[in-house]
Amino acid sequence: MPSWQASVLNTILSYVARPSISRGKAKLPLSQVRQRLLELDKRWLPWPEKLVTASIPLQHSTLLHYLLLNDTPRLGNLFYIRGGGFCFKTPHAHARLVADISERCRLDTFIPDYRLAPEHPYPAPCDDVVEAYLHLIELKGNDNLVLMGDSAGGNLALSLLLELKKRHLPMPKACVLLSPALDLAITGDTELILGADDPFFTIESLLRLRGAYLAGANPMSERVSPLQGNLADLPPLLVIAGTRELLLQDSERLVMQIKACGGAIESRFYHNMPHVFPLFHLLPEALEAREQIADFVLSQLIR
Repeated sequence: MPSWQASVLNTILSYVARPSISRGKAKLPLSQVRQRLLELDKRWLPWPEKLVTASIPLQHSTLLHYLLLNDTPRLGNLFYIRGGGFCFKTPHAHARLVADISERCRLDTFIPDYRLAPEHPYPAPCDDVVEAYLHLIELKGNDNLVLMGDSAGGNLALSLLLELKKRHLPMPKACVLLSPALDLAITGDTELILGADDPFFTIESLLRLRGAYLAGANPMSERVSPLQGNLADLPPLLVIAGTRELLLQDSERLVMQIKACGGAIESRFYHNMPHVFPLFHLLPEALEAREQIADFVLSQLIR
């Protein structure tokens, strides 16, 4: 039985978030939707206490270093790829999640502030993430390095793993994916997709964001839709999603494909939860998911 907080959140998302991403009557350009989202993110979500940031310039983007000011010894580093449909970002919301995960797992965090579509479509975000990751391992090495991403960031995280494997480059110790968008070719069960009671996404908004990111690129490319790639020989994964998601099949298919390859993957699908629900710290289910993430990460780092 989902919490009452989850029921309230689903209702709010249905009336606020879902219409703002779909084109509807407003016909706002994605750049204006992005600006409004940034303003709301900053206005309503205070920056976490004791979280300080530094910026490391890259060729076309920036690698952000998030550091919690406490005396806890660090076990390693977290490379977190934020979601936002490849078109948006919510720095404050993600900072609050990252600060909590960093504290629970005793990690410093590095975030690639990759370029966004439609101004910078594929492959710009992929290229920025790869550059940021390689710069991080130059600075810190890959010992006790954890990869994590949500939604579009989950897509970029799994795409990164496939690229690292292809180039025979150092892998992270483990990977956590929250509601990842892994199949931009939309090759799953169409009836299930159309029948999903998602309070966040509509098929229209999904196609709109997908089109802005692809800009004519082949959606069957494994770099765009990493479910199309060879998923063998990846580090241990944890995937978390909600059962009301339009993208739920992406996570379910990932679990099946990793297991078919003989890989290590843990999963948890939370009943009636919306897209990337661990972002919402007022949900009991979000706190439970964060605890599960910490247990998984610490089990991989402390041997």
